[in-house]
Amino acid sequence: MRYEISRNVIEFEIEREEDLYILYLIIDRGDLIYGWTVREFKTRKHEKGERKKIYICLRVENLEYHAFRGSLRIRGVILEAPEWFDGIIGSHHTIEIIRGVRYRLVKESVDVEYVRQILNMFSRGHARALIISVGDEETTIAIAKMFGIEIITSVQNRYMTSKAVDTDRRAQLEKYVLDVAKQVRNMIKPEEIDQIIVAGPQRVLDYVKETLIDELRIFNRPVRVVYLSEGGLAGIYELQNVAPEALSDVLRLHELKYVEEVFERLVHGRTDVAIGLEEVARALERGAVDRLLILDEHFKERGDKVKNMISQLMRTGGCLTIVPAATSAGEKLKGLGGVAALLRYSIYE
Repeated sequence: MRYEISRNVIEFEIEREEDLYILYLIIDRGDLIYGWTVREFKTRKHEKGERKKIYICLRVENLEYHAFRGSLRIRGVILEAPEWFDGIIGSHHTIEIIRGVRYRLVKESVDVEYVRQILNMFSRGHARALIISVGDEETTIAIAKMFGIEIITSVQNRYMTSKAVDTDRRAQLEKYVLDVAKQVRNMIKPEEIDQIIVAGPQRVLDYVKETLIDELRIFNRPVRVVYLSEGGLAGIYELQNVAPEALSDVLRLHELKYVEEVFERLVHGRTDVAIGLEEVARALERGAVDRLLILDEHFKERGDKVKNMISQLMRTGGCLTIVPAATSAGEKLKGLGGVAALLRYSIYE
């Protein structure tokens, strides 16, 4: 995300869908957002209106963020608009944040260090991986994003025959992966991905991996080969469960690791862990928190209290992890009240 911060103003332009999540965390109710939008304009009361592009100022009332749809919609009340657009001031409107448009966010005050920490925290989530899960009969093409894996399409093996000898099998599989590579080039742009993962059974990849990697050189991205027991859609699921390290730089798996550490300490009766707002607040007061875990829903709904906790954390040199509710880590943290902390030392009996 491109951005500039000055006093109480943040000017920004999103570059990738994941930037929308950062904005979701930074924009609060009552903020002012300036930007271009589209609104229906009617010259007469009962006639069909014409959609006009206008520049407005909106006072934020609520936000709707959808990770997999890649959208952030900001709903609020219009405070400023073109003079020729009568009757629009004071009405409700929704701005959808889109790529390539510059917006201006005005807040009562901007904690620059706090904003930078949020931006730095989510920079790792900006990596994207193209996954090509190759099976005998079917290859599944997917994109691993910050919040999970999006299935793009599947390619069927049109050349497979049951009577093929070994030499024929190699030729058939090579034709098959050429179809796969063609689909990938047609559907995926190089700038949309940062790395490529080719996965599948060794009995298949040993025949086709060199051909497939050669066909993907046009992307100029690093390629990692991962051997699995299955290919196709089953291979995608296996990749997440059996070889998560292959996706750790893409999906937000580090959050799941920290949440599972909380449960591990609780199961073994360790007291260097805190759960719930009250316990975590006491641990912060004592400077005992090494890592604070907060569900993003709490981050938005309990803004002042959470930001005070984060300020205490920053003063004592602790680390912050905001856990998206839409992930498996978020589901687990929600069961603990949405807030937990890994402590440097025990403060409880």
